[in-house]
Amino acid sequence: MMLSKGRVNSLNAVPSVLWSVLCLGPLAVFCYEHMERPWIYGFTVTSLLTYALPVSVLRYFELGSRPASYRAREVHLVIHVTQDSPFIKRLAGGMQARRVRLSDRAALSRLRAVTYARERFHWTMLVFFLLTSLYAVFFGHWAWALLIAVANVIYNVYPIWLQQYIRLRLQRILK
Repeated sequence: MMLSKGRVNSLNAVPSVLWSVLCLGPLAVFCYEHMERPWIYGFTVTSLLTYALPVSVLRYFELGSRPASYRAREVHLVIHVTQDSPFIKRLAGGMQARRVRLSDRAALSRLRAVTYARERFHWTMLVFFLLTSLYAVFFGHWAWALLIAVANVIYNVYPIWLQQYIRLRLQRILK
């Protein structure tokens, strides 16, 4: 049974919303309860500047040029708990309409561009989380700093690595 595109999009939103609530929730509580607004605004502006990073800079921060570097850190397993996961695709009836054919170079190139957009988003969030956890340390909120740092790894570091891993796999297909 094929699901409508709207239902597939709804299914895809579930992991994103879940991870956002779990990781952004503590960050939002800390910011609301413990940070002065000018700091929040400054961290927001600083973080948003990260979104403008060119591809050459993003490549500089890649974990590695071989899939083994990512597999050693279990990055390939992250796809199972994110949007577009194999589980969601099975629920959606195979998603024939959205499946990218390996022979469609234009679609693969678009998918590559999507990975850069997603990576930029997570770099932006990573910087905000990092600045906030440093603020927490500076003002003696050690438990908050640790919680925000762990959330940063879960919500940003692994998703960044996942986008890089996907591009490595796409690169091998495009060759």
